[in-house]
Parts: sequence; C-alpha cells; structure tokens
Amino acid sequence: MYRVLLIDDEPAATHALKRSLASFSEIEVIGSYNNPQQGIEAICQQTPDIVFMDIEMPGLDGFMVAKATEHVPYHLVYVTAYSEHALNAFETKVVDYLLKPVRQTRLERCFEKIKSLPPLVSPAVEPEILVNDGKTTYRLTESDISYIESIGRYQQVNLTSSGQRKFQLQTIVTEETMTNFETELGPEHFLRVHRSFIVNVSLITQIQREARNTLISLSGVGQSIPVARAKVSIVNEYLK
Repeated sequence: MYRVLLIDDEPAATHALKRSLASFSEIEVIGSYNNPQQGIEAICQQTPDIVFMDIEMPGLDGFMVAKATEHVPYHLVYVTAYSEHALNAFETKVVDYLLKPVRQTRLERCFEKIKSLPPLVSPAVEPEILVNDGKTTYRLTESDISYIESIGRYQQVNLTSSGQRKFQLQTIVTEETMTNFETELGPEHFLRVHRSFIVNVSLITQIQREARNTLISLSGVGQSIPVARAKVSIVNEYLK
C-alpha cells in the first residue's frame, strides 16, 4: 500500500485528484492540504510514500516545499497547469510531471512508473530535544519549533502550527541557554541568525533589506527577524 499526500492551494484540484486516485487499490490518500506550510509539516510528520504537489502556490511554491523536505524520502509528482515549469521541476527529486487536468490513463502510467522504482529508504527518526519551563518538560521534535528568541535570562521557544496543536501552546519559556539550543538542534535545519534568534531554516520565505538592517520572514510568523551582518551570506544560501 502506498501512502499518499496531496498539496495544492486549490481545494477543487485536491478533491478531483483524490477522486481519481480512489480507483487505485494500492493507494491510500492519508491527507490533502491547501496550505503549503501545512504540507511541509505533514510530509515531515507522516513520511508519505508519494506526494502529488502543485508548483504555483502562494507563499511557498512547490520547489520550496520540495527543498524544505528533501531530507524525507518520498516519490514527488508535480501536478500543474503550466508546462514551462518542467525543466526546473526535474532539477528536484521529482519522478513525474502531470499537466492539469490529469487524465486517468496518464495517472495510471505515473503509478506504474513509481512501482518500478527501487524501494524508499526509511527515514531516520526525527531528533528530539527536552525543554523544561520550570514546571513541565516537553519532548519537542525539530518540526515543532519555528524559532527561538532570547528574552533576557530566558529563551522563548515559538512553536509551529503543528507544534501548537500537539501541545496546545504557542510558546514555551525556558532557562535553557541559546548556546545549548545551538548544540542540541541539528545545524542542517536550524541557524542562529542573530545573537537573540535561532530559526528553523526550512520556514524562511524571504530576506529583505531595510535601511542598514537585514530581516527575514518565516512562514506562519507575523514578525520579521533580524539577521546579523556576518550571517547574511549563510541565510542567502538557504534560499538558493
């Protein structure tokens, strides 16, 4: 059985594809998402076998979602109305490229192609860290954390939307030091962009200059986050 996620900002598109996939006895659609950031979180948490994903979506496009989840093994199929994206698409780990509206015969050929591919390598268990707020100890995975902000002697751990749902909290305030967080969190997924901020780099959506300051935006976060001058070039690398 192949576990499948659908990601498209148009609900009608995910509904139509889900109906088409219902004819495949070996496919189980485990979720459909119209918000690309929620799609990223679902890929990381549910580790699907196949992801059918649109390319042109607001905020985060399909290429950005693919980059943010490249550490998760899955078969990626782009489903788009625009053929001009094909060349860029095949620079990612995409296995097929379907044009809307997707014909059933084309979908069948896509699935036959996926079945002929080597088995996926099981992902490593996502790292966890323990964070104590003085009363309760929370077991957080990296995908639970949006960014960490230093507020005096305390650090405020700001949770992603999935982390908020899991713990029914928006933030966790702790005496854990920024240095310890830097050590405990995987350097490939987190970066200390400023002495007061550590961010989940998969959530970076843009970097901008305001006067002499450099700021970044994170998906799902209302405020802009400052970037130290020495970290600007590193942040730019994550957006390539």
